[in-house]
Amino acid sequence: MAAMKKNRLYVGYSWFFKGFLIIGMVAVISLFIYFNQSIVAEIRQDASKMSEAYAHLIQFGASEATDQEIVGYIFDNIVTQVNFPIVVTDKHGIPTAWTVDISPTDYSRESKIRLEQYIQEFDTQNQPIEIRSGSDVISILHYGDSYLIRRLQLIPVIEISVVGFFILVAFVGIRNIQQAEQRSIWVGMAKETAHQLGTPLSSLIGWVELLQIKYDEGQISLKGETNQTDFKDMTLRMLSDLKRLDRIATRFGQIGSIPDLELNDLNAIIKEVVSYFRLRMPSGGITIIENYQEIPKLKMNAELMSWVIENLIKNSLEATNPKTGIIYIGTSHSGNRRRVCITIEDNGRGIPPSEQKKIFAPGFTTKKRGWGLGLTLAKRIIEEYHDGKINLKYSEPNLKTCFQIELPI
Repeated sequence: MAAMKKNRLYVGYSWFFKGFLIIGMVAVISLFIYFNQSIVAEIRQDASKMSEAYAHLIQFGASEATDQEIVGYIFDNIVTQVNFPIVVTDKHGIPTAWTVDISPTDYSRESKIRLEQYIQEFDTQNQPIEIRSGSDVISILHYGDSYLIRRLQLIPVIEISVVGFFILVAFVGIRNIQQAEQRSIWVGMAKETAHQLGTPLSSLIGWVELLQIKYDEGQISLKGETNQTDFKDMTLRMLSDLKRLDRIATRFGQIGSIPDLELNDLNAIIKEVVSYFRLRMPSGGITIIENYQEIPKLKMNAELMSWVIENLIKNSLEATNPKTGIIYIGTSHSGNRRRVCITIEDNGRGIPPSEQKKIFAPGFTTKKRGWGLGLTLAKRIIEEYHDGKINLKYSEPNLKTCFQIELPI
């Protein structure tokens, strides 16, 4: 109970810390955007005042005459020096001069359409300025935001993109660090387990072998022929199980190390595993159907590969009904015949869709007991040690589940 409370407290602090970071990032981004937009607004006001000053200058020059040539001369020699786009029209809205990316001598229909588009765009950005001679409007000056303002307007987008990129990098980095820590913990536990099991198992194997030797030499006598047969059979079974435990300890010791890969008969490995489970299954219960195609020998670690098959078969045995369960296991070639496929299917309870993406995650389990390491270690053995693939091909709750392994030839 105390551990559960402590864990909840830790989770609560974790969410509080994450929430604090998210709120802090949002606040910093908002501050940057506000500061940037305030600067843009000030520069835009300055540009507007400058445009008005130029408009008044043109208006002053045109106050003595309504001749467009005077206006054009002022525009060509003064207004074109500004760093923001301008389109000057007559009082009827016909463009007479401009500083946009259109040749000043281009009066084609396409250019007129583009100039009209510029005028509409500029008028949404800034209020147009009328140039008067006396009380008469002789020209209208339409101006847009300067190149500097347009660049400054991109700063919020750049800021958000950069911050988002760093958040993504930090998230991926933290996740990778967590996964690496989890792996190191599991590897350390596996190696420690192998070390702790190794010594007593070696001792027990030695004692059983010594018991057999003494029996064979007549130093141990049993009454009755049945007792003698039972003793011999029991010691053989004990020795077999002890050697199997020794193999399991050896497998744990190989986790985290680069295993030796040799050419092995995959079908023979699977048959041996299936045979082991058959001997320990109740008669008249679960049915195991085997179907093996002729496949070449593969470069693999036999101990680790048999471990993977054991995990998958054991999961199927636990998921199926003890009386009506059916497990199918078989080998075949892939479509391009460059890989060998192992298929393990059962008619068990299946995996809910919401949990199918989590089944290979360390520590995830749907059982009341267990560490949730079986499929995680299987994935690592297949993908990292044998350059293969393992995936949940399909799973329909209370109907069927199928795992598939692919190994390169």
